[in-house]
Amino acid sequence: MDFSDKHLPHTYFFLAERMFSTLKEEGHKENLLDVEHLISDFSDYVLIVLESPSSFTELGAFSHRTLREKLVIINDEKFKDEESFINLGPIKAINESSGPERIICYKMSNDGIWSKDAIGDTFYKIYNLFQKPLKSKSKSAKLESLHPGDSFDKYSAMFLHDLVFLSGPLTHKEVIELLIQLFGKSNFNNVSKLLAILCAFGSIERNAKGLYRSKRSDCYYKYNFDLSPFIAVFRNYAQRKYPERLYAY
Repeated sequence: MDFSDKHLPHTYFFLAERMFSTLKEEGHKENLLDVEHLISDFSDYVLIVLESPSSFTELGAFSHRTLREKLVIINDEKFKDEESFINLGPIKAINESSGPERIICYKMSNDGIWSKDAIGDTFYKIYNLFQKPLKSKSKSAKLESLHPGDSFDKYSAMFLHDLVFLSGPLTHKEVIELLIQLFGKSNFNNVSKLLAILCAFGSIERNAKGLYRSKRSDCYYKYNFDLSPFIAVFRNYAQRKYPERLYAY
């Protein structure tokens, strides 16, 4: 993560475990397999390090034909040429779909999860894979296209961050109330997952009292009107109703 922050500043890496932790704190009960598939829909790439039995299970779940083009696999070099199901199944499928550069091998330590090993040997190849930002056209976004109840993607997540930036600190319930004001009554079940992804990114944070606030210094989107009055309204409301929130962090 430190390597990507320094050398790949245009990317956002996040650990699925951080997302799961936030969902658990919010009392989320959906099975994690479905949540992981939502992560794959959301993400441009899914990087899996084959370092534990659970990671092999994840490889099987994500290597479906519709998802494998997003996969980048880091494996132990001692298994590189082994005629195993992993090599002849999922890894071969990824190789055929996306090319050998998506399979990165290095010399793993037996206890590499708990102690440092040669993972740094993979950084050059990771850098080469992600050094060029994905091309996207800059265009105006309509509010309805950012509806987090209808769209589970980076654009609705960025809008949700901006809402927290302008109005936070606030609770999950209050986020939903604001969304109802903007979009009307709707199914906002995925909002908790988008908030969890934003926490995993480090764009927002959730404290022990369940209050979300932004960790960024600005919004993701550029708005063609002055945001200061909106921020002032929310700050004044918090000062009158919940003054302790302004000092909660």
